[in-house]
Amino acid sequence: MTTALITGGSSGIGAAVTESLRADGTRCVVADLQPPQEPLDGVDYVRADLATAEGVESLLDHLAGTGVSRIDHLVHCAGLVHRSSFRETSRAAWERVLRVNLDGAIAVSQAIVPLMPRGGRIVLFASGTVFKGPRNLFAYVAAKAGVIGFARCLASELGDDEITVNVVSPGLTATPMGELLADTEAANIAGRAIQRRAVPDDIVGPVRFLLSEQARFVTGQTLCVDGGSVKH
Repeated sequence: MTTALITGGSSGIGAAVTESLRADGTRCVVADLQPPQEPLDGVDYVRADLATAEGVESLLDHLAGTGVSRIDHLVHCAGLVHRSSFRETSRAAWERVLRVNLDGAIAVSQAIVPLMPRGGRIVLFASGTVFKGPRNLFAYVAAKAGVIGFARCLASELGDDEITVNVVSPGLTATPMGELLADTEAANIAGRAIQRRAVPDDIVGPVRFLLSEQARFVTGQTLCVDGGSVKH
């Protein structure tokens, strides 16, 4: 049986990915700050703050305690957005954003890679904002740009084991985190080739492709899933 670890899987895109994988018989472990109000049957939820060393260690302890010694797929969705101008953002605020979005991605990957078999899959998450550079999101954009750079380096290091590392970069999506930027949604939709609201299920298919055998020769790539807002 394939085992997947999904971080940030209690809501939004992570929850949609978890539901899709579970429906196919994948054993799913979800790590998040808190479990969802309506947990999915058969999904193993573990409470952990993956932005801290203690949280990552507690995740590893949970995996060992539940007999999980192999993670075939890592989907790292956990993230944090902070919206404020460069001049007004405190050091504590931007450090927290970098710690959650970039340090967390590095720490979780470093912890899980030793559990991955040959041919494993890693999917990390960036954001379309990396390619647009909007106002008042500098810390979030800097962190997500770092995730893309990290994924490229990690893909090079893990290629000998045929472990692929790719990034999905969504546009603004209807999720709890996306609601923090809801006032920008109309402008986002207007800038898309496909002019409608993005929902979590729009992101699931691309993630599933990158986890599949069909994507075995795709690594070090960033896939924008935003209805054609970013074209490159």
